[in-house]
Amino acid sequence: MHKTLGLVSWLDCLVFVGFLIPQLIIDPHAGIVKVVSWLLTAIPYFVYTLPCSIFRDNILLFKNERPDYVNNSTLFQELVIRLVRYAFANLPSDIGRVFFKKEVVMPFYRFRLLRNGLFPGDTPSWDLEDIDQDGVRGVWVKTIKDSEPDVVLYYIHGGGFTMGSAYFYLEFLISWASKLQASGFKNPAVFSLEYTLVPDAKFPTQLNEACTGYRIIHQLAPAAEIVVCGDSAGGNIALSLLLHLARPRKGSSAGEVFDLKRPSYATLISPWTVLVSPENKNTENDFLDADQLQKFGVSYANSGDVSDPYKSPGLCKDLSWWEDALPVHGIHMVYGSQEVFTGEIKSLISRIEKVKSVRLRVTEKPTIHAWPVLQSFIGASVRQREEGLEIMASAIAEALMLGKRILN
Repeated sequence: MHKTLGLVSWLDCLVFVGFLIPQLIIDPHAGIVKVVSWLLTAIPYFVYTLPCSIFRDNILLFKNERPDYVNNSTLFQELVIRLVRYAFANLPSDIGRVFFKKEVVMPFYRFRLLRNGLFPGDTPSWDLEDIDQDGVRGVWVKTIKDSEPDVVLYYIHGGGFTMGSAYFYLEFLISWASKLQASGFKNPAVFSLEYTLVPDAKFPTQLNEACTGYRIIHQLAPAAEIVVCGDSAGGNIALSLLLHLARPRKGSSAGEVFDLKRPSYATLISPWTVLVSPENKNTENDFLDADQLQKFGVSYANSGDVSDPYKSPGLCKDLSWWEDALPVHGIHMVYGSQEVFTGEIKSLISRIEKVKSVRLRVTEKPTIHAWPVLQSFIGASVRQREEGLEIMASAIAEALMLGKRILN
């Protein structure tokens, strides 16, 4: 695995756009007519609203009047947050999903490796294996190619169920795995699930795919410790998977999960615990939009009950179910106190705290949604880029190594 790569630069952004434009034109979800039509509607924002808001917040307002992300960010970071916020609220998801396509992000990732001095053969990420098995797709990477993994990060990506990809997260995940190796594991591996996006499929497809992916990991690495991970919408699916493994959802094939061992640990980054909730509120600093999230959540629910615990795991109040569902060595919740999901995340934490048999670790930082992922790309220093990765890797190492000592 490779260490955390350097900060995403203006050159990186330009190269990314170079890979993106052809895909926006040829992708069936986008196309030049749809993209140009949206760009025309966005002109007022880029020409007037964006520069005016940056000028106002940085020049006209006193420091104590500015949003926290303005005071605590470089201009580059601030611009990224503003653009992501605008895109999340206004960019159609069928165009947005193109930004995360394999054909865009993999050439960009390889460029990032080369720009940071890594060549073919220097890192296993060049030898990643595309998994396509039992109707489920994913990406499989091991630190040592010809050796059995001792720990696997099973990652389920975010993106409001409508965007994102396994490939987009590879740089982040491989850097995380390198931190696990530095923490004492010999051969960390990553399985990143490429679940079907909404509206191509809706619940329970994604949960079923997550369950099949979990089974595939048992085949790929039967002796490994499995850490179930996910951010945002992926955190929702990860929590639903844990509930499903403990008490299979009606209508599913129970035999598919009863013979699988319980996960060793879970690390959830800003999980979307309740699809539709008055507690999911916009904040001054976060880039998520609560109204758009509600639309995504209702669409994912497939015209069904959004309060179903398999769809909104944060609404599961059965403590005995959580006791059966939570991983053997505990769970780590990582989130920002200034994000849209803060209220519901805290509610779930309070519920899990009542399950005395479970080791719960909480990392709350006064910042925005999915900050370990965001910082790993746009952090202004090595320390900032690696902060979340080191916290999460250390928690996994501590929990699993302590667990082994107790069991032995």
